[in-house]
Amino acid sequence: MAVSTTKVVVISIFLILGMVLAGVLMQPEASQEAWNIKESDFPTNDSAKEKLTFLLNYAILAPSSHNSQPWKFNVTNDSILVFADKSRRLQVADADQRELCISLGCALENLIIAADHFGYNSSVAYFPGEEDLVAEVVLQPAANPSNPSRDPRLFSAILSRQTNRNPYEPRSISEADLETIYRLSSDADVSIFITRDPAIKKSFLDLVVQANGVQYSDAEYKSELGHWLGQGVMGPTGMQAKMAQLAVVFLDMGPQQTKTDAELINSTPYLGFISTANNDSISSLKAGRTLGRFWLAATALGISLHPMSQALELQQTKANLTKLLPAQSGMSQVQQTFRLGYAKPVREHSPRRPLQEVIP
Repeated sequence: MAVSTTKVVVISIFLILGMVLAGVLMQPEASQEAWNIKESDFPTNDSAKEKLTFLLNYAILAPSSHNSQPWKFNVTNDSILVFADKSRRLQVADADQRELCISLGCALENLIIAADHFGYNSSVAYFPGEEDLVAEVVLQPAANPSNPSRDPRLFSAILSRQTNRNPYEPRSISEADLETIYRLSSDADVSIFITRDPAIKKSFLDLVVQANGVQYSDAEYKSELGHWLGQGVMGPTGMQAKMAQLAVVFLDMGPQQTKTDAELINSTPYLGFISTANNDSISSLKAGRTLGRFWLAATALGISLHPMSQALELQQTKANLTKLLPAQSGMSQVQQTFRLGYAKPVREHSPRRPLQEVIP
């Protein structure tokens, strides 16, 4: 006997609702608790290992692609090992693991800034050999902990930094503030280029539109993006997160996303480009550290930042990004692009996994 169209529709609705409800029940709890860490909670009278473990409360507040938080840590009495959690990498959007390394670089920079604030000197070895080990940070109490080497505004900004996806105001950033941000985030191995050139903005927008067209036509890309939306770590949570996942996976969201991105880019007074001489994992890790410092320096001055990586996630658009940059001492490998400016504040932070999930 043939099944009626009405029955098919009803059965389909129940199946979708079942999937949504099951997803909500199995969804990791979105927590803001990690942002409530207090400087006064530093375990002054505890062991050296417990003191270093406390520093990780600031490392896990770093930004990461899709808020994937792809890090793990191992703490000893005088060092912290930073590992890539490959189970949380983006297989499609980040096939070359550039964004994975940038995310880890941001966490590494948060860690080093926090260590400096609490009176530690640090030295970093990149990719010291063990699989998935991206950095070993050796930490020793400073001889004069009351004289930190970094600007204290960077540490204070860790708890207030946010990704601001709102439209940005057209007003300019003062030359003094831009100079301060450059000074606090400078690195000999990484170049930062900030521009408000309308022609560059138009070309950048064209590349984003092109990238969106390709990505939102790729079922694997949409499935991966939907997965992270459904986890409740990219804005909407609960039922809204699962509905956002279904929309991305089953509907044609490309035109709407392109329209949104165009509005955001057109409203933005400044675009930023972080680039390096080489295109390898160490370069991406250093670029992530620079992005982390730059973001914190901007946050300290009330300036918002929004990474936009679409054009970097496809080889055909990434190659054309280099053409937007002036000649800069061979720093031709674009690692990160972003919007920069003033915007209406974001209501709350993005959720974080608890510290206990990222250490043994």
